[in-house]
Amino acid sequence: MKKKYFTLLLQSSVVLAVFIGCSSTRNHTFSALSNQENTDDKLPVVHSVKTINDVSSVGFEWPKIADTYDIDGFILYRLKKDSKLKRIATIKNPYATHYYDEGLETESSYTYQLATYKGDKISNLSEPILVKTSFINPVESVFASLEYPKSVKVFWSPHPNPSVSKYIIQRQNKDGKFLNVGAVKNRLFVEFFDKDLEDGQKYRYQIIAENFMGDKSRPSVIVEGKTKDLPKEIANIRVSQNLTRQIELSWDKSPEEDVVAYRIYASNNRNDKYKFIAQTTNTSYVDKIEKDNLTRYYKVVALDKTHLEGALPKEPAMGETSDRPEAPIITKGTIQDSSALIQWENNPSPRVVAYAVYRFEASSKTPLRFGNITKNQFVDKDMRVGVAYRYQVVSVDKDGLESHPSKEVRLFLER
Repeated sequence: MKKKYFTLLLQSSVVLAVFIGCSSTRNHTFSALSNQENTDDKLPVVHSVKTINDVSSVGFEWPKIADTYDIDGFILYRLKKDSKLKRIATIKNPYATHYYDEGLETESSYTYQLATYKGDKISNLSEPILVKTSFINPVESVFASLEYPKSVKVFWSPHPNPSVSKYIIQRQNKDGKFLNVGAVKNRLFVEFFDKDLEDGQKYRYQIIAENFMGDKSRPSVIVEGKTKDLPKEIANIRVSQNLTRQIELSWDKSPEEDVVAYRIYASNNRNDKYKFIAQTTNTSYVDKIEKDNLTRYYKVVALDKTHLEGALPKEPAMGETSDRPEAPIITKGTIQDSSALIQWENNPSPRVVAYAVYRFEASSKTPLRFGNITKNQFVDKDMRVGVAYRYQVVSVDKDGLESHPSKEVRLFLER
């Protein structure tokens, strides 16, 4: 009989309720008895009550009352914290020899007493039954990762208790309190990823197992995890300031082995938002710009193999495209020997390597260009009589960049 009892105690409350029969009525509101108990000394007293304790419940077993016709059933009392016995169950079956109490706190002590009753009278109480609920052992072999980007992986060994149905993952906050950050709903699923964390920060975790009844285990040991550090700041960024319609950038190679590329951000204003413009695996980059005399600001960051990129540096590197050469200053424009003669001051800038002349015929908007002029004059022998011509001269640098045009010279070959 005892073996059967202990087997049944491992089953759910519903099965236990069926076992003790429909004669058992449970009072979950713990209604109090009157101060004056209506005791009948002739009613049989319950002796030799045995218990089996669980995490949040306790099972009772007692010998069968010999003269069952003398009683209507049993009453179970529990000692409250205010030292008053409260009736918690009336078992309306004189043949009953088992019962249970649930919803208890883990690792807590309780005192029970049992009595028989007949009508409105009860027997003397049994000897006090001292009970202490048990606990679920803590989760073991808990570990936390140290190298994942913006996340920490927490993993552990499966709990050996088959009643465990889930795990609760807690993370310590800045005040030292552990708060729930997630749950895993299977005893054999033993990992959790804590995401959206700050880079390069340490975090402390503990795991709590929970069974099907909602009872929680003791907390596991505390483990410390860490998110991956951002790639370090790029050193020695060099930016050109005198190239034609382009800015060249170069920098030192990152010493970190997991850096796989570099990302370049740029802005036309130092304090504006920096926009991503390129990614390269090299330690240099050429920014093609279709503007002259443009100042641009750059920030370069490393990108690692986990797609984690370094923080933008506070101070940018400044680059500039070169300005156009100075426009030639016309000193003479005249008709000489039926030809146009145009002269200008020689540009002293070492950038200027040649000049070009643009000729507009009559009302045409499309000029004819005469290039590679190395002297500071131009003679047009192809003028037609009675046609007006307009001339503009530009300086040309070594990269082929032309200055703005000079003042226009208008010439007309009369008949």
